[in-house]
Amino acid sequence: MSAPFLIAFRYLLATRSSRFLTWMTVLSVSGISIGIAAMIVVLSVIDGFESELKERFLAANAHILAFKFPAGIDSGEQWSKMIAEDFGTELTGISPFIHSETMATKDGLMHNILIKGIHPILKKKAQDLTPWVSPKGSLDELTKSFEHPEQYPYPNPKPIIIGAGLLSILQSKVGETIKLVTPDSKDLGEMREFRVVGVYDSGNRHYDDKLGILAINDAQDFFGMKNRVHGLEIGLKRPDDSQKIADKMKTKYALTIKEWQSFNRQMFEVMEMERAVIGLIVGLVGFVASFNILTTLFVSVTQKQKSISIIKALGGTNWDIQKVFLFQGLFIGILGGSLGAAFAFIISKILEKYELVALPDLYLLSKLPLTYYPSVYGTVAVSGCLICVLAGIYPAWVASKTNIIRGFTGR
Repeated sequence: MSAPFLIAFRYLLATRSSRFLTWMTVLSVSGISIGIAAMIVVLSVIDGFESELKERFLAANAHILAFKFPAGIDSGEQWSKMIAEDFGTELTGISPFIHSETMATKDGLMHNILIKGIHPILKKKAQDLTPWVSPKGSLDELTKSFEHPEQYPYPNPKPIIIGAGLLSILQSKVGETIKLVTPDSKDLGEMREFRVVGVYDSGNRHYDDKLGILAINDAQDFFGMKNRVHGLEIGLKRPDDSQKIADKMKTKYALTIKEWQSFNRQMFEVMEMERAVIGLIVGLVGFVASFNILTTLFVSVTQKQKSISIIKALGGTNWDIQKVFLFQGLFIGILGGSLGAAFAFIISKILEKYELVALPDLYLLSKLPLTYYPSVYGTVAVSGCLICVLAGIYPAWVASKTNIIRGFTGR
C-alpha cells in the first residue's frame, strides 16, 4: 500500500487529539448513507411500479392489437397469414379476438362486463393467460367449448372466466352461473346463462372488475358476428419493440394498429416525470451531504497542518498530499455507499414484508411494489463515492499548498 493511502486511513481513526474530527467523519458517512439509501429505495419503488404495471397491463392486452371496431373483419385468417409472412421472425403468435360490452347479472345484482372472446389455442402463443387464471385447467374448459361446441347445446350454459373483482361484485363463485344481457335485446328480460369456470386475477382492478373471457366461437354466437372478429392480438418476442413494429404495420395495413404502451401512455409518462422529480429532490440530499464531507475534510486539513509539514519535509510532493485527502473522501464514499446500499435493502424488505404504505385505488395495485436491481444499487453507490471524491478535490488542493514553516509554527 502507498504511504498516502495509509496516512489517509489513519486520519479517519480516532485519537486523543482528534475525536471531534472523527465524530464529523461519522456524521459525513451517515449523511451520505442516508442520501444513498433514500435514492435507492425511491428508484426501487418507481422501477417496481413500472415493472408491475407493465406486467399487469400485458396480462390484459397483447403487445400489439390490429383491429377494426365496431365493424370487425371477415378474413381474420388471411390477415394473420399476411402479418406472419411480413413479421414472422419477430412474433410469438397471432390470435383473433372479440371485444364488446354488455351487462352481467346474478340474483338481482347487475354490473357492466367487458366480454373478450379468445381463440384458446392461438391465444397462448400470442399472450399466455395461464398465470392469471385459476383454478388450474380453467382455460381448458374454453378450449373444450371451442373444439367441441356440440357438448354445450343451447340452452346449456357455456363456460366463462370472469375477473376477480367482478366475481365479488356479483357475489358469485366458480361453478355457479351468471346471466349476460343479449346485445340485441329490447329489454332486460332477454338473457343467456354462462357457467363460471375460472377467475381472472391480474391484480389490476381496472380489468379485474369488469372482464369476462369466452371462447371466440361462443362470443361470435352471443354477439351475432358469425365468422367475423374485431381484430388480432399479436405477441412479440421483444415487447419493448412494439412501438417500432407497430409503426411499420401502420404503413402496410388498412387496420387500426395499437401497441400496448399506447393504452396506458399517460400513466407511464407520469411515472417518468415522478422519477425525474423525486430523483432530483433526493439527489439534493446527497448534494447537502457532500458539503458535510467538504467541511469534514477542511477541518482535517486545518488540524493536520503539522503532519502535512512533516510529510513535505520528508520529501512528500504536493500530489502526495492531495492523494491523502482524496483517499479520505474515497474512504468516506465507500463506507457511506456500502452502508447506504445495505440500509436500502433492509428498508425495502421491511416495506415489502409489513406493507406499511397503503396504496389508493388510483395506483391499481394493492401494495407497494419494490425491485432489487443490482444495477440500481451499484450505480447509486458508485455515484455516492464519486460525490465524496469530488468534494475532496478543493480541500486536497488547499492542503497541498501548506507552507512547511507555517505548518510547524501554526502561523
